[in-house]
Amino acid sequence: MKKKIFDIFLILAIFGILIEISSIALIKLSLLPNGLTPRITLIQNKDFAYWHHKNESFKLASKCWSSKISYNNYGMRQIRNINLTKDEPRIGILGDSMTENLEVSDGKDFANLLQKKLPNYEILNFSVRSLGLGDQIELYDKFAKRFKLDYIFLFISDNDFEDNYLLNPDRPTQVIYKIINGSIKKERIRNSNTIKENNKFSNIKKNLILLIKQNLNTYLLYFHSKNYLNFHLKKNQKKNTQINLQFNNTKEKELVYKFMVDKFYKKLSNNEKVYIFVNPRPKIIQKENSPEKENIKMMSFIWGYDKVLDPTNAGINYLQKINKNSYPYFSFDCDGHYSELGAKFMSEYVSNYFLNN
Repeated sequence: MKKKIFDIFLILAIFGILIEISSIALIKLSLLPNGLTPRITLIQNKDFAYWHHKNESFKLASKCWSSKISYNNYGMRQIRNINLTKDEPRIGILGDSMTENLEVSDGKDFANLLQKKLPNYEILNFSVRSLGLGDQIELYDKFAKRFKLDYIFLFISDNDFEDNYLLNPDRPTQVIYKIINGSIKKERIRNSNTIKENNKFSNIKKNLILLIKQNLNTYLLYFHSKNYLNFHLKKNQKKNTQINLQFNNTKEKELVYKFMVDKFYKKLSNNEKVYIFVNPRPKIIQKENSPEKENIKMMSFIWGYDKVLDPTNAGINYLQKINKNSYPYFSFDCDGHYSELGAKFMSEYVSNYFLNN
């Protein structure tokens, strides 16, 4: 019996070693990204959908980019730690994956570049991938306002228009608003089944699993293979579902988004001055019309055209000067998020506007 158990263990060990060696070979041949996907950075949060690991660093990668990124003592995507009390005026960034900018390594990302350009202010980056305005309102109310912000830089992306309206099965903790009998109601998805309670044992377990995920090449193979299969298996189904929902309920989306905009202003508690910037994603900069451009137009109308700062024209001029006026502009070939060029441009645009207005 003991020999049989030993033989099984030996076979599994040899099999595991072979997979690890194969994973390393695939990385060396550039057939497997040498880093995890950004999904690894997220932790479900009972108050505001998702947040991040504290005092943690990650090596991330896809087929067209790789990065080394860090989260500080409060779980914000930035290099330096902060105190709850402030010594200088504070700027809070509220945004999604564009301003979290996980595709670019520490120091070259948007928020850290912005900090360098505004040395007399303290930048606090509250951006989280996959969050819409409805989640950002709760993140501000339950967390960000504790830091006594003086300014809020809110960044809007075209998908924000439906982030908290469509029920996305890939984001089970996202806030969803629905119109029921003419009234806008929040459907709270976050519950005890979704958010597991923390205790000493569960935290040790989570840290151990995270350590394995970050250091085992076999997990890279598993993780990227799983994401690839999930993406392609669900692609057609999601596309058909979103087309049916997206274009048949434009008026409802307008009502829900306006409701969230009004709620955002009501939640402000520290008399912060708010600046609203558009994220110039590839389909926003391109000349052709697109649903993404229409979303930005509608959101700008709801916020007020005089309040929304759209860097599209400035971005086009910037690209022409450096002879890079071609798709995907400020993003990666396989990814719509900011490249180093995009982070550089946006940090310059935002800081120049802020300092001169």
